[in-house]
Amino acid sequence: MDATGVRGRYGRSLLVATGWYATVLAALTVGTLSVPQAPRTDCSAMFSCLSPAESLALAGVVWGLPALLALTVVTLVVNALVVRFVRSVVAAGTLAAAVAVAVGAVAAAALGVGS
Repeated sequence: MDATGVRGRYGRSLLVATGWYATVLAALTVGTLSVPQAPRTDCSAMFSCLSPAESLALAGVVWGLPALLALTVVTLVVNALVVRFVRSVVAAGTLAAAVAVAVGAVAAAALGVGS
């Protein structure tokens, strides 16, 4: 550990940011899987007969993993900057996660994702 304690705070604040991502993923999973499934009437279209769990897994692999990877990279960079100025580990990790999500939202809007 260096004299200012930045390395120790970096790791702990990175755990806080990871905790925020895990909380959001858990909430999304519980929210998706707790919705009752409507009876299937027609399975002629592609992916129309997937259960909510299968749909969540497919969306997680196709969109979720790349987004989580991008958020992790941005969080690593932002956290390295934030931890130098913010003494609180919880505040630094929360701020790093929030800035990473904001950067991801701006990038998604610039790329036209979701429109």
